[in-house]
Amino acid sequence: MPRNPDSWKSHLRARARDLGFDDIGFTSAAPLAHGDFLRDWLQQGRAGAMSYLSRGPRSNPRDLLEDANTLIVVAAHYSKPRAEPQTIAAYAQREDYHRVMRQGLESLGTVLEELAPGSRWQAVVDTAPLLEREAAQRAGLGWIGKSTMLVHPKLGCYTLLGELLWTAELEPDPPALDQCGTCRQCIDACPTGAIDAEYQLEPRHCLSYLTIEQRDAIPPQFREALGERAFGCDACLAACPFGAERVYEEGDLLPTAIPLRDGSLQELLQSASARFKKTFGWTPVERARKRGFLRGLLTAAGNSGDQSLIPQVKEWSQSEDSLLAEHARWALAKLDASSAPNS
Repeated sequence: MPRNPDSWKSHLRARARDLGFDDIGFTSAAPLAHGDFLRDWLQQGRAGAMSYLSRGPRSNPRDLLEDANTLIVVAAHYSKPRAEPQTIAAYAQREDYHRVMRQGLESLGTVLEELAPGSRWQAVVDTAPLLEREAAQRAGLGWIGKSTMLVHPKLGCYTLLGELLWTAELEPDPPALDQCGTCRQCIDACPTGAIDAEYQLEPRHCLSYLTIEQRDAIPPQFREALGERAFGCDACLAACPFGAERVYEEGDLLPTAIPLRDGSLQELLQSASARFKKTFGWTPVERARKRGFLRGLLTAAGNSGDQSLIPQVKEWSQSEDSLLAEHARWALAKLDASSAPNS
């Protein structure tokens, strides 16, 4: 174990790679600059149903670990799908990343204890109130792109982030510089125009928000834009030219759950109806709950034009759950229209 703090960063980079992380960066635990932006954004009502965003400090890492001096940020790559759209967003086609990332961070935390006995650390995944994309940019892992997603120069947008707050002090890495330039492919690719200005997102129009965070009906004006998506949307990620060459390349940390990637709408509807917890409870899909996922699947069924789905959809149109029955009736109308001559 290296005794010289100057060599700690290289040692931690090697250990992070061993644990399956694709990159790691270091910055100070000083307050993050986007706190005022977040407050204004919340006051505009853009958080919609995401009331949890108003809880916690988010902009000051030391509110999570007093006396923290260093903020360590790690990135884990997950594979870009062969095609977009996917019924289930790529990040959710695998074990819940919160658990996997935390395990890796806790293993890295034991290395911190060995390097600086008596120091303290805390692992943070995105359920904790921390502005992690700004932290990642300040730690040199990438920049916040025009889509508002973090863009890693080699991995693109298909990354998940985790952090370690540490009371020991390390020299910060230089922050990443914005490389978006005049590109606007992510903006043009958004199915609903939710990226309503460069570096600005209207979450209440975002398909990921509508299928995951919102619990009531998907507004009719956005349903066709879903296509066959039922949980999340990768349109802006897939459009980004950075990381484009990493199609279907799997890392060690985040293996793909093959049945979720390749399941048909018919199979997914059956699984969501009959065995939701067993099939999806260990994945991020659980976030939408059974009702929310079925709502998305029924909408996707309507957009698919697949007449073989009519019996399943018709059954849900008679459900006692008014939300699911309404989405099923909408889907049946779409399927009927797609089967009509000259439709």
